[in-house]
Amino acid sequence: MIKGYGNEQQFLLPVNAMEWLSENDITYAILDILSLLDISKFIDKYREDGRGSAFFDPRVMLGILIYAMIRGEKSSRKIEMCCHYDIGYRIVAHNLTPDHTTIYRFKKNNSYEIKSLFKQLSRIIVESGIAQIGVLALDGSKFGCNASLSANKKLKHLESELNRLFDESQEIDESENKDGNAQDMRINRLPEHLSTNEKRKKVLIRARDKIIERNKEESKKQEEKIKEREKEERESGKLKRGRKPSKPQKNPSPDLKVNVTDPDSQIMSTTNGWIQGYNGQIIVSENQYILAALLSDEQNDKKLLVPMLNELQELFSGIHPPILPHSFLSDAGYYSYQNALAENEYSMNFIIPPSKERKIHEYTLDDGNVSRMEEICKMISNGIRVTIAELANIGTFVWRSFMDREKNATNEEICRRIMEARVRSPTGRELYRKRKYMVEPVFGDIKHNMRFRTFSQKGKENCEGEFFLAALVHNIKKLAKISNITTVGHFFSRFLIHPQSQFPLFYQPRTVSAMRGLRSVNEILIMLAISYTKV
Repeated sequence: MIKGYGNEQQFLLPVNAMEWLSENDITYAILDILSLLDISKFIDKYREDGRGSAFFDPRVMLGILIYAMIRGEKSSRKIEMCCHYDIGYRIVAHNLTPDHTTIYRFKKNNSYEIKSLFKQLSRIIVESGIAQIGVLALDGSKFGCNASLSANKKLKHLESELNRLFDESQEIDESENKDGNAQDMRINRLPEHLSTNEKRKKVLIRARDKIIERNKEESKKQEEKIKEREKEERESGKLKRGRKPSKPQKNPSPDLKVNVTDPDSQIMSTTNGWIQGYNGQIIVSENQYILAALLSDEQNDKKLLVPMLNELQELFSGIHPPILPHSFLSDAGYYSYQNALAENEYSMNFIIPPSKERKIHEYTLDDGNVSRMEEICKMISNGIRVTIAELANIGTFVWRSFMDREKNATNEEICRRIMEARVRSPTGRELYRKRKYMVEPVFGDIKHNMRFRTFSQKGKENCEGEFFLAALVHNIKKLAKISNITTVGHFFSRFLIHPQSQFPLFYQPRTVSAMRGLRSVNEILIMLAISYTKV
């Protein structure tokens, strides 16, 4: 028996286009979620006096962009074509067909609004209890930008090119004044932003200014580093070991480079070599929801831990009851003494290995003593009385490991030993194992499933819009997979009516930081040793 149809058949497909796809198709989840989010920031950008052409509803444009990213499509022209022929696109677009220029301009002009939309959905996910936030994980990945490595030019090259363009413009003006006739117009096949000398000069001036700006930032950091070293030497009365930091340069070096195509981007190192791009950072929950995101031109992850924690703190602010995750995981690329101390402010137990995972050894007796020392330091710094017997029990180890030598252990060394003991402990190992299946599959979904590895726009602000759109799409895909829920909209409506009885928060509160008071840990160790000698 042959299954087929004749062209004369009527009502071959359902009359309602919404019935053309299966009930659990992600297009319906997109429509449900967009109907619940506040898009007033998008609408406020348009005129209210009725003048000008009508604009597409922001939900239509967002639905198209979200569905396109799920399908791994970045080309605005191909998206326009899909809006004509693809039923999924037609449903999220409400059967409207914006052209490719409108799609591109909407994405380019609404980077900030897309970022706020991601934060809005993240807050709903946290407050509804969907995200399991007892343990959080941080990681980063490099994304290429719409610029070539060969477009990086040195400052001396930029200045010589600017001088050449200035001289050339002056010669043309003098020849035109002399002859009395302007040169004939010629067909210019260069890009619009490079079509004239003046426009080329603007591009080069912007690149040169970016070099000067970066040099000022580096000089400021270097000055702070020198002052911090001098302060420590005055307090200790001794000169620190190691080479002194060099004095900052007031004028940028002629060999400093910047990318003339996208001056905001930087050269990034990846496992596959060097790329021109940005560093994307995310914090995810235990069940892989992205709670906070950040796009930076900083290649070193160490400098991005505190900014990411600030993003997380902004998300949790104003939520009642307060949400306090008990553990925070990241890889060795984020470890530094200052980052370890940051847990005092953010009240989370950091699990950050000081060295790569393959160098983490088995838990030893000394690690157990370090863990016990940390507990005693925590008790003393929080005003909890410690018995002489407890001090005597740990005193021998403290004296042997940190004090019975030419120089007492520094805060940095003690902090490193404490963090190593945390990671090596059975509990620490179990927690740190979670990092791999928490955060790394999220980047796999973004880069492989969505095929989002490079930005299509130029400039950090525009690229931020694309990165936060990818994070928003990932969360929508996760929401669409919630089981035993007919629609996402129905789920959120239940949450809004019965937030506590239906969906309790999945977190373990923690109010005491495990490393609080570490700044004065040397003094605590001296007190421990004195108590031990008295016994």
